[in-house]
Amino acid sequence: MKTISTRWAALSGGMMVVLAGLTLPTMGASATPAVTTTLAAKVALPPVALAHGGSGSKRKLQKDGTDAAAAKALAVVKAGGTALEGALAGTVVLEDDPRFNAGTGSNIRMDGKTIQMDAACMDGTTGAFGAVAAIERVKNPVLVARQVMDTPHIFIVGDGATRFARAMGHADFYPESPQAHARYEKVKRILNGKEMGDASEAWKRFNWQKAWNFTTGLKEALGSPDTVGCVARDKQGNYAAGISTGGTTITLYGRVGDVPIYGAGIFAGPKGSVACTGEGEVIVKHLVAKSVYDLMAGGMAPQTAVNRAIKAFPVEFDLGIIAISDKGEGGGCNYGESKVYTENMAWSIAR
Repeated sequence: MKTISTRWAALSGGMMVVLAGLTLPTMGASATPAVTTTLAAKVALPPVALAHGGSGSKRKLQKDGTDAAAAKALAVVKAGGTALEGALAGTVVLEDDPRFNAGTGSNIRMDGKTIQMDAACMDGTTGAFGAVAAIERVKNPVLVARQVMDTPHIFIVGDGATRFARAMGHADFYPESPQAHARYEKVKRILNGKEMGDASEAWKRFNWQKAWNFTTGLKEALGSPDTVGCVARDKQGNYAAGISTGGTTITLYGRVGDVPIYGAGIFAGPKGSVACTGEGEVIVKHLVAKSVYDLMAGGMAPQTAVNRAIKAFPVEFDLGIIAISDKGEGGGCNYGESKVYTENMAWSIAR
């Protein structure tokens, strides 16, 4: 833990707080983007959009999906839409692609029927944030999260989130797909020992996860808690982010990860926007999206900030990030075939 704390202290500029034995970066005075009445003259940069398909996504096989999402987001902002509208549109494209773990492609839980999803969005101009968690039976959770922004709340969960979606006009939709069923069946085979012989007492006592030697990686076999995300800049130079996930198969009912937590899965402000994916509980502990945003707000280029955050993250956990600011774009992931972060994970830029 000492090593992890030291590395993360270097990332977050030394602003640390120790809480219940965990060392976390503090939110600081810039937790909510300041909206002032007097703004200096701003030279708007050209619109841009980035999208990612999750830390476990395959760049060679799924980049066409993130290409489509980034292109859709860019088309929206080029047509005069806001950065928030662009980020939402890109996220919806990924939610509607069953190859990704969000919306229609969301993971099925171990009971073989439950599908719970989380989503969030953030407007960097106003600081507005909306999120839903453990929502069920909707097609596009990120659009429900957007409507949470219009309420006095920022976060609605469980059955309350599902009922809110119905009140807002979202039809009942069970987001199952052949891809999700295939992932579920694979998890069952692993847990039942069918790919490793009989589930004997000896296997139960043996640390088979550590000794895994199949050509299919253990993470892939057990299913990934992947997240999809999109960040955008509009014609006015404003930023926003959207994010959505179907969670993971092996989890307790009602589990919530980083996606809907303010400053963890996404963050957007006057200086840029960030979307993350990976090990949700660890991302929450380090408020990764806000930490990366703070680095960019301090003048660091997005790719440098992304690389620094990934390098500082505990090496045993997955982390993928996309980010944009006035200084450019960045993206990458520590999980994949390449040691070069930018070569892992399906992620795309549209300019």
